[in-house]
Amino acid sequence: MRSGFFNSDITGYNDSGMPIFDRAEDAEFFAHFFKSFFTNGVYPNPSSNLQVSIQEGMNVKVLPGLCLIEGYFGWEDTERVLAIQASESLDRIDRIVLRLNLADRTIDLYVKKGVGATNPVAPEITRPLPNQGGDIFELGIADIFVAKNTTSITQQRITDLRLNNELCGLVVQTVKGIDTTTLFQQLQGQISENMELIQSALDETLAGDIISKLTKDLNKLVIPTTAIWTQLTSSNASVEELENDPNLTYPWFTEVLFNCTENDYIELQPNIPTSELGIAPFNYSKPNKLRIYASDNLTGKELKFMVCRKTRKNEVI
Repeated sequence: MRSGFFNSDITGYNDSGMPIFDRAEDAEFFAHFFKSFFTNGVYPNPSSNLQVSIQEGMNVKVLPGLCLIEGYFGWEDTERVLAIQASESLDRIDRIVLRLNLADRTIDLYVKKGVGATNPVAPEITRPLPNQGGDIFELGIADIFVAKNTTSITQQRITDLRLNNELCGLVVQTVKGIDTTTLFQQLQGQISENMELIQSALDETLAGDIISKLTKDLNKLVIPTTAIWTQLTSSNASVEELENDPNLTYPWFTEVLFNCTENDYIELQPNIPTSELGIAPFNYSKPNKLRIYASDNLTGKELKFMVCRKTRKNEVI
């Protein structure tokens, strides 16, 4: 059994004249020790630890921070700028990772380029298979949606993965580890229950009627067949719309009532694949309204979405 840590006695000297210690241990032993107490991930404080945000053009920046991977400690003490490769004729998703490389004895930041596709997916992170050795272990800290033919990255195109326990997670004690996925589901359930109570209390009132329309179901959004779809052109599109879609690949839009503000970011999942509907991977929030974009005029079609996430813009997700 290997054990430690003990003071060593010198039992002899090697051919180079260096002492031989009877209780010497290597970095792997120390890493295994720390791994038994702490989980993989980024440190929770401050909340900006290794956060990815826009820089300029096709660059993103990673804020200073600390991480722990398989018992090995990583510290980025300066703001790092990472270049995202130029967009192509199809959308793609790139992934920013923290990579432990045991062969090189390093932890560093890398951009894993995705594959262009009509419905792109992020590249997989690399980790050793169970019960098998391997030199590479990665944590995914952000996904970057690279729209086709674009020349810049906007904050809405960055998905923060740091709280995703499967891809990254927070460094916590193993004996009191927090599974944020379960807590998030519980929180969502409590919010839904509270909204039902509020809606019941406001029934039969004008305020209740308005709020029930805006918050009828926090997890669902429906675009009726009577929705009016309007075509965007370079002359009537806003600056932000042209930044998100410079070639107006999704020139049709409609607006629906939704409980949000202009500072909210809403992540939607349609009940039909986006490739079949031509729905844009982005939307635009306004006070109590959400603007949905599509590649074609969808007048007469009922569309249903699951609201996956609602956050404040530029906020850690």
